[in-house]
Amino acid sequence: MGSGKTSIGKKLSKMMKFDFIDTDHLIENRTGVDISTIFAHEGEEGFRKRESNILKELSNIKNTVLGTGGGIIISHENREIIKNLGFVVYLTASIKELTYRTEQDKSRPLINSANTQEVIANLIKERQEYYEKTSNIKISTDNYDTVKISKIIIKDYEKNNS
Repeated sequence: MGSGKTSIGKKLSKMMKFDFIDTDHLIENRTGVDISTIFAHEGEEGFRKRESNILKELSNIKNTVLGTGGGIIISHENREIIKNLGFVVYLTASIKELTYRTEQDKSRPLINSANTQEVIANLIKERQEYYEKTSNIKISTDNYDTVKISKIIIKDYEKNNS
């Protein structure tokens, strides 16, 4: 959450001449409401079910950069689908940076609290092992430049697919 998945994903897909799909945006487009509204009416469990269904639909896509919500990694089944999709990038940032990027954003239901930094730290602690075991490459986006990070990803992707 706030690591730069969408901005880097869009830049990377352009540079690779791939499509770009953001699972959160796809869910919002299909439901006609934002993620916060889904959380308000269905809770996190309802949202996670929608997220898993979208991922299953996309499980055979090719030549696509896929940006997922940060919590998609919690499900074992989702991790298996993600690994089978291809090259997986884990974008990280410091808790301080993530807090700065997200604390004013009211569209993020998991961090709408008085202590954004503590919530983010707990989410990272809960998910980090899953991210690390699922990804092919881990990149910090602190002080990031979308082009520079995209070039690093492309170089590693090409090395892994040669």
